Amino acid sequence: MSEITISALEPRLQKQVESARAAFERGRHDHTIEAAAAVLKEQPSCLSVRRMLRAAQLKQASEKSSFGRFMANVSTAPFVFGGSRQMKEQPLAAVACADKLLLRDVHNVAALVLLGEAATGLGWNETAVFAYEAALELEPDRPFLMLSLGHALLAAGRAPEAVKAAQKVLFDQPDNADAEMLLRNASVAATMAKGKWEQAGDYRGKLHDGAKGAQSGQSTRLTGELPAPQG
Repeated sequence: MSEITISALEPRLQKQVESARAAFERGRHDHTIEAAAAVLKEQPSCLSVRRMLRAAQLKQASEKSSFGRFMANVSTAPFVFGGSRQMKEQPLAAVACADKLLLRDVHNVAALVLLGEAATGLGWNETAVFAYEAALELEPDRPFLMLSLGHALLAAGRAPEAVKAAQKVLFDQPDNADAEMLLRNASVAATMAKGKWEQAGDYRGKLHDGAKGAQSGQSTRLTGELPAPQG
């Protein structure tokens, strides 16, 4: 299973997404959360819906009192997922568990990490990036989260951003071996990607020059003119 777009959802779910979007625009965050969560329950790989859900949750959470936030944190405490082996064997169940936790408390960093790890296991690289970025917004000073984000960015083909993530970790922890390895791998990937782009550019340039030459030769033949003598 791979990440899908809203347009790839079945019509019934697309209507629910439109309803959720319309509710968000009217400030009816509770309806947006309910509708988006229902869609994700069936299609958890739809990142656009996941983004909409989180935006609505954050809007709603900002309207709650600090006491409500504290009670939400307490209520999520009993819910935990199994070990890494269980998550590898049941990544979809891990995603469902993370989503349930986040519906209770959008600020649950542990749930966001669980979502990121499970998404990585499923190959949902952009979802993993989303999860770790959200976690870092809540706890920006945790090198582990930045390192996890870097690995997710690299897996998503965003090597230059992965390089920056590794550099941020190394700024605070110069001896972090994992960050050094990520920096090397991301730097190599970024260099290779740049080289391929430049080669493709040269190739397109040669094709363009060749096309211009062919047009020039064709024009000479059609007009009967000869090229100017050399020397």
